[in-house]
Amino acid sequence: STLFLVTNLAAAEVSKTEEYSYELKEGGRISLSNVNGDVSIEGTDGRQVRIVATKKADSQKYLDGMKIEIDASESAISIETRHPDSGGGILNWGGDDGGSVEYKLTVPRDVEIDSIETVNSDVVVGGVTGPISAESVNGELDVTGASSNLSAETVNGTIDVEFLQLGSGQRVSADAVNGRIVLRLPSDASARVTAETLNGSIDGDDF
Repeated sequence: STLFLVTNLAAAEVSKTEEYSYELKEGGRISLSNVNGDVSIEGTDGRQVRIVATKKADSQKYLDGMKIEIDASESAISIETRHPDSGGGILNWGGDDGGSVEYKLTVPRDVEIDSIETVNSDVVVGGVTGPISAESVNGELDVTGASSNLSAETVNGTIDVEFLQLGSGQRVSADAVNGRIVLRLPSDASARVTAETLNGSIDGDDF
């Protein structure tokens, strides 16, 4: 793997960009856990995974304490953001308001996005044909070009998914507590749809 570091010292905020590169074989999986900071994943040709992580913090001390931990093999890559004194983990976000990490990933198109877990983050996925699972507490989930199983969950945010194909063998789940869900299906989609709402409306005119 390759690591590049770029540090920028600003008057009110400090930042550092880290870049990593790995090879992932066919059928490989990726998972990512983040607290503050948007996540963007783009499917491309080839077997390389490129990770660009931009860390931002209110102080140099906090920036230096934020760690990106990556466990990588040819079959799976796990990425976790750890903040100072929090011990890491998706639930330890109470004291993490001093910094954020924005992730931009390019991955093989057929990769399985095993788990994307975020708290205060928008998640954007495009061009990935493998299974996708993503969730956020406060953030939007936007997926384009989906063609396999998909699970999307958010509490405060919108879910917008555009399917490249949708057949009878696919399983799709989308859950939002305070937000809108939009599923864009191809004209030849074969699907059974179950929709429920607590406070809101359901529009099925296009079915």
